[in-house]
Amino acid sequence: MSSLASDHSASFATALEAGITTNVSPSSTNVEISDAELKKAKLMIGQKMMLDFRYFCQDDTPSKQCRTPVTVMPQPLLNLLSSENIGGVILFSENIHSAKQLVTMNYELQANMRQAGKEALFIAIDQEGGRVARLPTTILPAFAGNLAIGASAHQHGNAFASNIGEHIGRTLLPLGINTNFAPSVDINSEPNNPVINVRSFGESPEQTAELGEAFVSAMQKAGVLSALKHFPGHGDTRVDSHSGLPRVDHSLKQAQSGDLLPFANIINSDTPPAMVMSAHIQYPSLDNTTIKNKQGELQIVPATLSKRILTGMLRNRLGFDGLIVTDALDMAGISQFFTEEEAVMMAFDAGADIALMPYTIRNLQNIEAFKVMLNSLAMRTVKDKQKMERLTASHQRVLRMKLHHQLGRYVSKPMSWWLNETAANTDESLSRDTKNATTANVTGLTTNTLNNTEINPKTLKGSGQKNETTSVLYLKGKQIEKALSESSVTLLFGKDKLPVRAEKWIALMPDAARCLALEDAILSVNAHAQYACLSLIQLPNKKLVARLIEQSHALIVGDITPLHATYELGGLDKPSLLTKRASEAQLNEFGLYAMKLARSQDKTVIFNAMRMPYTAKIAMEFADIGIATYDYAVTVSQENAVRENESKGGGVDEPITKVSGQSLKTLMKVLSGKIDAEGKSPVSWKQ
Repeated sequence: MSSLASDHSASFATALEAGITTNVSPSSTNVEISDAELKKAKLMIGQKMMLDFRYFCQDDTPSKQCRTPVTVMPQPLLNLLSSENIGGVILFSENIHSAKQLVTMNYELQANMRQAGKEALFIAIDQEGGRVARLPTTILPAFAGNLAIGASAHQHGNAFASNIGEHIGRTLLPLGINTNFAPSVDINSEPNNPVINVRSFGESPEQTAELGEAFVSAMQKAGVLSALKHFPGHGDTRVDSHSGLPRVDHSLKQAQSGDLLPFANIINSDTPPAMVMSAHIQYPSLDNTTIKNKQGELQIVPATLSKRILTGMLRNRLGFDGLIVTDALDMAGISQFFTEEEAVMMAFDAGADIALMPYTIRNLQNIEAFKVMLNSLAMRTVKDKQKMERLTASHQRVLRMKLHHQLGRYVSKPMSWWLNETAANTDESLSRDTKNATTANVTGLTTNTLNNTEINPKTLKGSGQKNETTSVLYLKGKQIEKALSESSVTLLFGKDKLPVRAEKWIALMPDAARCLALEDAILSVNAHAQYACLSLIQLPNKKLVARLIEQSHALIVGDITPLHATYELGGLDKPSLLTKRASEAQLNEFGLYAMKLARSQDKTVIFNAMRMPYTAKIAMEFADIGIATYDYAVTVSQENAVRENESKGGGVDEPITKVSGQSLKTLMKVLSGKIDAEGKSPVSWKQ
């Protein structure tokens, strides 16, 4: 923050305390500003802020070191929301422990604002489905994600987009979440896109528009506001905007027929989205204006800070009259180039209605610093007539949206109402002690060889017994999850090699959790199968791989490209090995080595593209069968199982780790011939 901003904030605070009029001279022209005007501006700016409280420490823990998750809202944060008239909050997985806890926290948030006489909050989340899903799967299935929906569309049209959008909305609303930053309607035209990939419906703008419209319509009819993202289109990028600033070099004609088309069609449909989220990308054909960053260097303006893109294109040309929300302003695509205050001010000047995550608040010092920034923003706004006019118009849009969707109705009913409804909607009423299963007797090529795993790799056979109180809504979600997986799985090549009649399996999987999930899947189709798996967190010994391949009938190589993040691993690989994790290039090379070796010994070789299918093009030369599942999610849980105790001659009840994955179960059904692969790749993977 600049010293000028700090000085302004100090003078503003002093003026408020004294109740007097102050003169601010940011330039050669003096502007007389009353404390009432400043207070009014500050309260309006507060409504345009959406904060995250992922972690918070009330002691002296430095902000960057604070890792205490906020699952119960502390009083200092409640006070901040009401005193500064904050417009909304965004929740992350760290904020969510259970449905009961989430309802209690969200209810307290809204009750706090009502008691203070303030507007109800936007309570938002990123629950796209697929790899971006913040809620535990005991509350809401993650589903396979947008690319899987795209792969099912040639046979099922918009059915899955509508059903999933509706199901997400019906689940979120009773939990107190009224806004969902979904769906992503980016056109994934870049095979190496590290951030969008399976979050996209595919490479067809028209199909993306149809599926996105169905998703938006169904979710909003269920009562949850939708935010399309990431405008004007993040699909053709090789840089993750969380870590850098991507650039799209499409021509204006390409933009209009490609990236912009889904936004334009959905905005002008019968059910336009409540919000559109901006992208932290440079798009020179839409705006090549250069601005000076905090290093004093000129750069092309990011879309989030571009008036031509947010106001000229989105607001005026596409006719969007809802709320424009920025992507998180703490992402490196913005924060490495601009201070918090400058980023917010430029976003508002560009036409944004809501600044998402504008300031990191992790301790009491951060709260005070954030208030200083609000004061400075108010000073800068009030002394500029155009800024003030924009603020007033944007503030009115925010209030109209909240009024139209009646966000305050959540606290019109007692909290017990929502607790009862969510208890009936989720799987959390099931006691883990009642989910009984027996340990599968697996005799493997080795004893379930798992590289670099910390757990005893026991695997449960069967899914356990469901409590009779399991909700109809939750079970419907599980049915949709299974149906989408089976409707989207795509046979890329090797139809003549199906089904695979193998009794001895060897697998190379990206991590230990996927090894265990694949074991569960193999045993679900053949309880007598022999199985060994090596985790590729670190490259295995080639002699071991060669020996296992020699003893096997079939090899499965599971590929996640782009490489999945550490937090997606499942937590079963030794932490000490993660710092030396194999690179994507090393994994690809090792996978090809194993496939060549297996092929030379006439073993059946299966390549499973678990994320994007582009890598199957290279694998075709060395694999017999290529299958895309577009999903690599697994569920890791602790359950009780009955294990035979040979020394005592009886059964012993002990905790056991169960790992399962719907996409891997679907994979094995296809390989065994139980189902046909009906999906069609929504991207051109052979090009």
